[in-house]
Amino acid sequence: MQTKELDQLVQDYQRLFYKVLRKCSIFPGQPDYEDHMQELRLLFFLKAKPYETRGLFEAENNVSYLYRFLLWSIIDKKRKKDPKDHEVNDEEVLSLQQAETNFNEIELLDEFITVYNHLLAKDQRKVLALLENTELSRQNRHRYRMRLRKLFKENR
Repeated sequence: MQTKELDQLVQDYQRLFYKVLRKCSIFPGQPDYEDHMQELRLLFFLKAKPYETRGLFEAENNVSYLYRFLLWSIIDKKRKKDPKDHEVNDEEVLSLQQAETNFNEIELLDEFITVYNHLLAKDQRKVLALLENTELSRQNRHRYRMRLRKLFKENR
């Protein structure tokens, strides 16, 4: 077929393309709607190109066959998304992990400060003694930690 005939054939089967996309839950207004529509037009064009006339094409390819062919091509395309489309750069992952770590640390510090501010003055001194690593006996460090664990659990 000549290019003019192929273009007219694609225009005549335009409604079929809409039906296929609607069946695949791809509607106008979605970001990839035009991409899928263009993909269908291209597949249809390539399917019709080897035929000499429109009559031969329509005789060998009835509408239900074309519908299924186009439908399954879109389903396969949706199923086999290009991994490069979703590929994430290693640098991006590292920066996101660093940001998440920083966020977790800030969240933990914020929670610690909130609990610390609710403690009595003597308990705040115990926390400072543990943090500053002052010369405490093992027994006192153990008592302070046990007391503070209890207080932290109560304040959460």
